[in-house]
Amino acid sequence: MTERDVLSKLEEQVVKISAENLAMQFILTCLLQRLGTLNVGFRIPILQAFDDAANHAEQFSIGAGAKAGHLPETLRIIEQMRLMLVGEDKPRREV
Repeated sequence: MTERDVLSKLEEQVVKISAENLAMQFILTCLLQRLGTLNVGFRIPILQAFDDAANHAEQFSIGAGAKAGHLPETLRIIEQMRLMLVGEDKPRREV
């Protein structure tokens, strides 16, 4: 197996994992949206969970500094999911 073949297989795996991850994000966001619509009492804790997740990602990213790696992207994804859920975005956090 050549180096090119190995890279091609790795790229295929990354694409599959990315697709699976995005599918789960869509499913989770849609489920939370339906739960918030069915029971208005669920809406506040759901939105607070997004706030908490964004705060954790931001704090870990700040703490890691130059070694933050994927954490800024994690924060961006949380913000996108919130946008999908409520149709509005909180002030952008830049890390």
